[in-house]
This record gives sequence, structure tokens and C-alpha cells, in this order.
Amino acid sequence: MNGMPLRVIIVDDSGEVLSALGRIIDKQVDMELLGVASGVDDGVALVRRWQPDVVVLDVNMPDGGGLRAAKEMVVVAPAARLVAFSAFDKTLIRRAMTAAGVSAYVSKSGDVRELLDAIRAGRDVDAMSLR
Repeated sequence: MNGMPLRVIIVDDSGEVLSALGRIIDKQVDMELLGVASGVDDGVALVRRWQPDVVVLDVNMPDGGGLRAAKEMVVVAPAARLVAFSAFDKTLIRRAMTAAGVSAYVSKSGDVRELLDAIRAGRDVDAMSLR
């Protein structure tokens, strides 16, 4: 990414997750935390305003959750890569999120390095892992 830090927004309805991920991303020299939002509407507004490189997006939130947020974010910031970060790892949810524009799906129970790798790489969800 030509020396520029990845500009990241985090959207999660858990204050603890927002705080922890915010601290982790702030420590990365190749990332810049643009902001955090605790809900779908605030998240979409933040993404529209800042046009980030990457959005880390919780799947299970009120008001339509990550699925609604992803669908709206791809419209307001089509260049942003969406990374789902969820405690839920069900095939149907993964497929729906992928169809909505999510490029990576990372489990909250996994190692934080997996999330950082997904942010950096913007790697695509492996179609085989969705079966």
C-alpha cells in the first residue's frame, strides 16, 4: 500500500470489543484508526464520511446487524474492504455476509493476528470454507 497506513473503522455494539480492537489497531504502524461506531447507523455514517480502506464489522448487532451495515457500506464506500468479525461462524451467515460484500470473515474466538492479517491482506473468503 505505497507506504500509507491502512485507514480502519471498527463497528461493533460491544464497548469492550471497540476499546480492545482500537488499542490493538492503534499499536500497528501500518494502520490508522479513523474511528469506531457502536451501531449500524453510526457505522454507516462514519464509513460514508471517512471512506476508509477497511471496515471491521460485527455481524450480530441490533437494527439489522452486520448484514444491513455491509449492504449499506458497499454503496456509500465501494472501495472499502469489509472484514466481518463475529462470534457466529455459521455457513449461512458467512454466505450472506459474503454476498453483501464482506471479503473476509474472522472469528472473535480466534487469534487477533488472524484479524490483523485479514485487515492487511483483504483476502477473499475461500469459497471452499463456506460449504
